[in-house]
Amino acid sequence: MMPVRRLCMTISVWLFLGAPAFGQLLGLTTPQANPAPAQAASTKPGIPPDPLGRETPRGTILGFLKAAQDERYNIATQYFQPQVSRRRRSQEDDEELASQLLVIFNRKLAGALDLASRDPQGHLDDGLPPDQERVSSALGFNEKAPILLVRQEDEEGRKLWYFSRASLEKVPEMYESLTFPDLEKKIPESLVSNRFLSMPLWQWIALILFIPVALFVGRLLTLFCVFLINRWRRVRGKSSLIPQRFFTVDPITLTIAIILHYMFVGYIGTSLIYRLYYRHIVWIFLCISFYWIVTRATRAISAKIGSSLTTQGKLAERSIVSLMRRFTEVTVFLMVGLLILRNMGVDVSTALAGVGIGGLALGLGAQKTFENMFGGVSVLFDKVIQIGDTCRINNQTGVVEDIGLRSTRLRTPERTVISIPNGTMATATLENLRFRDKFLCQQTIRLRYDLAPDHVRYVLGRIQDLLKEDAKVEDASARVRFVRFAEYALEVEIYCYILEPDYAAYLAAQEELFLKIMDEIEKAGAVVALPTQATLVTQDSWIDPLKAKAARVAVEKTRDLGAPGTGTPADRK
Repeated sequence: MMPVRRLCMTISVWLFLGAPAFGQLLGLTTPQANPAPAQAASTKPGIPPDPLGRETPRGTILGFLKAAQDERYNIATQYFQPQVSRRRRSQEDDEELASQLLVIFNRKLAGALDLASRDPQGHLDDGLPPDQERVSSALGFNEKAPILLVRQEDEEGRKLWYFSRASLEKVPEMYESLTFPDLEKKIPESLVSNRFLSMPLWQWIALILFIPVALFVGRLLTLFCVFLINRWRRVRGKSSLIPQRFFTVDPITLTIAIILHYMFVGYIGTSLIYRLYYRHIVWIFLCISFYWIVTRATRAISAKIGSSLTTQGKLAERSIVSLMRRFTEVTVFLMVGLLILRNMGVDVSTALAGVGIGGLALGLGAQKTFENMFGGVSVLFDKVIQIGDTCRINNQTGVVEDIGLRSTRLRTPERTVISIPNGTMATATLENLRFRDKFLCQQTIRLRYDLAPDHVRYVLGRIQDLLKEDAKVEDASARVRFVRFAEYALEVEIYCYILEPDYAAYLAAQEELFLKIMDEIEKAGAVVALPTQATLVTQDSWIDPLKAKAARVAVEKTRDLGAPGTGTPADRK
């Protein structure tokens, strides 16, 4: 959570330093956003463009506001329609009209710049003659006696827009009808007369002091809403939301504070030019707050759905929900970024037009990135692995902790984390141990050579009966067989499946089975052979002479003198 003090300092810096910077970014130093077409449409060949930017209605309004805001009333009066009557106003009277018209714009004509046409022809569908334009207001101020712009040629033949003299005659009456805040009447004259960046000091002080007030009120409203939600949840028998500390800033509080501060700026009559700068700053903060709210909401919804899917055992669906949450956050972040860039005056359409070329370059340069991303999507949708599964991937065994857009993380038995790119996951040999319903138990027992054949048969039968009696051993596949005459022992193989899906439970069941086999071998009077060697020194022959003689006679009888290999020519003689 961002501390309140840090947030206040951040907004204060934006208020002080944001206006000049945004003025340059938004192109407010020029009368219109696209002056070249306007000049081409309003001037004849060989005639220079108007230095005051009066080719469009918006250029006239913006130029007047900038000149009047800087108290250059001699230039501001040049935006008034030239006088043609004999009874002309003096320059001092026109400058007074300019100061009064500026106050009217600041207090009652909010949004006039946004509604003003950037086309040299003006709005042709407003029901007025083509050479007239109404200065519109979002608040609908004084629609019975609107302020009009008229278009006429100057001495050089340029068609320019001016404030109508008929409308200027009604400016003093409009000015008198304005209601000024009582606060301004009680403010010391020094704070009203002294200006900083063409704005009275008291307004700067009010803007800064109202920041913590707006945050405080926003926090109170947020906690009140949380209180009402908790009360409604308790009535429905649900658990209450987690209580929040007061001195924290959440996105709801920030949004309410921004709206309150913006309304306060309009109430104190801040300059329309600075209000335009300020509105762009507010828009940026609202975009950030919107992204903050979206991330909070998506994570809360993802956590709730993930918990429900985990309870149901749908771990693959939970991984897909997590991936969709990240994709949504990235998409919203890109959209918010584009909105902020557009608000700062960046040509977003040009940037979007370059997506084709940029996509080709990105596809070549970020081939592995896209390979990993699509690999992660395929892994999740194929449900090959899920978070929490024990897997063996490329001779690496571990528990899946996370499946991201780029890689999958495994927690190894050594408690280290291995990150495997999803592109490798899509092509690797993957063994998921979660789907194992039973474990193979294959063991070799070595018995001593001095056991009689019947004794060996007895031991095999006892072990076979033991496997049949064990409830955790699969009967259909269990077998005990005498398989090999080894160098120092008779080898007996035990082959069976233990019906335990969990590895720890399998080890416990196998241990119990081995102990029972040892007991049976001991009860049967058999002994497990040890890998030892013995040397016997004796003069007695190991071979029975009678049996050896019988074997020689049998061999002699089987010899065929005509058969190859039964003897040498000397033997045959």
